[in-house]
Amino acid sequence: MLKTLAIVPYHPFLSRKYSYGSLLKRLIYLDYANMEGITKEEEGTQDNWVSVFEKSPYSSRYLVDANLNILGYWHFVALDEELFKKAKKGLMLDNEITADKIYSLEKKGRYKMYFVETVTHPGITNTDAAAMLNESFYDAVYDFARSGIFFTERITNAITLIAVKRAIDFGMKFVTKNTYRGSVYSMKMTDFLLRNASRRMDLFRLYSNEFHDRHKLH
Repeated sequence: MLKTLAIVPYHPFLSRKYSYGSLLKRLIYLDYANMEGITKEEEGTQDNWVSVFEKSPYSSRYLVDANLNILGYWHFVALDEELFKKAKKGLMLDNEITADKIYSLEKKGRYKMYFVETVTHPGITNTDAAAMLNESFYDAVYDFARSGIFFTERITNAITLIAVKRAIDFGMKFVTKNTYRGSVYSMKMTDFLLRNASRRMDLFRLYSNEFHDRHKLH
């Protein structure tokens, strides 16, 4: 089965099988299967997330099999300044992320990233397929950078032990506890790339040119 897997964005490939509604139904199913005890307040609703994914369709990737069944995904959003500050203080729940609080990532500029989650089907969590999904994040960041879209900081709210371990392994620093559940971690994007994607000189060059910080990226 693993030989048939691929990483794809939503458009145009997945739209042949999934509407945004059915896409979010599948993703929410995977979330509940992977995050024990997650609540509706933490998860948000299908209707809430549909408009978010519609507005920023390329800030996610999907691990699919030959029949386009989704076996894993990752997702981030570029929050507006007000909600980003709230998230970094540990005061935000994911159900507060709505289309009017994120950027569509269609215009050149610098943005702050809130990484929502990486989720895989429990049967492939520790396989090469999961590693392939993780690697696709850097491909996406590279594609955005080629279009003049850069990220200055990455934060996440880790609510599972796996998510906490991932954040620490990435080198992200603990900021604060989320008031509802979880721990907020943060890292400058240039530092994140330097630690976790040193092989991607194509990506480093784009970030170096943007931030004029060659001594850190080479």
